[in-house]
Amino acid sequence: WNGLNEGGGQILRNATTLSVILNIPVRVQNIRAGRSQDGLRPQHLTSIQLLAEFAEAKVDNANIGTTDIQFTPKTIKGGNYIGNTKTAGSICLMMQTAIPCLLFANGPSQLKLLGGTNTEFAPDIDYYEM
Repeated sequence: WNGLNEGGGQILRNATTLSVILNIPVRVQNIRAGRSQDGLRPQHLTSIQLLAEFAEAKVDNANIGTTDIQFTPKTIKGGNYIGNTKTAGSICLMMQTAIPCLLFANGPSQLKLLGGTNTEFAPDIDYYEM
């Protein structure tokens, strides 16, 4: 994924999710470049922190506003997890990263997400059926 020069949050979600599932390190650059607020926003950071917790990953430079991260995962562990954006950041976008990874966990998992359910530029919670 390195070098695609795509600046949106979706490439970050896809890259880190696949990194965890495939157990392959990834570096994502130019995160949300050219947006009104470049870099990681709270829902992106919360997603990365959740994935890091699932997979005992080493994450370099994960902070609000960061435009470049290095993510190195290990084995995906089952467990009870909570992701809280502490904002109205989209939980639906966090679900795009969290749920696929937990399907590959080595044990049962529970996930609680706190944030916005019907936000701009993200699928509404009504879009999901579980």
